[in-house]
Amino acid sequence: MSRIIRTALHYLFLALACAASAHAAPQGSSRAKLDFDSCAKPQYPAADVQASHEGKVTLGFLVNENGKVKDSKVIKSSGFTTLDEAARSALAQCSFQPAVEQGKAVQGWTKVQYVWKLR
Repeated sequence: MSRIIRTALHYLFLALACAASAHAAPQGSSRAKLDFDSCAKPQYPAADVQASHEGKVTLGFLVNENGKVKDSKVIKSSGFTTLDEAARSALAQCSFQPAVEQGKAVQGWTKVQYVWKLR
């Protein structure tokens, strides 16, 4: 791995945040939440490091009642397809706490933002 890539990865600023719901969840309900410790962070694509690409991507994940990702999509692009796909494919490997409705785990969509930043 080249020195510039190692340096960029070392200074990679990782910001993951589950997007808040526009409305408060009903009593006994919640959206799926990413388990930050369940997977490795996405790797910065080498071509994007060399081109100094940075950006924020908003992703959607369909999480089943067992906390596994069944589907995923880019909701708002970072402006760079390679950054979007690197974040989507890596975070799709994560485990989630499933959504809850009326006290029961259910399948549901949730949003996650990922920020790519070089220092």
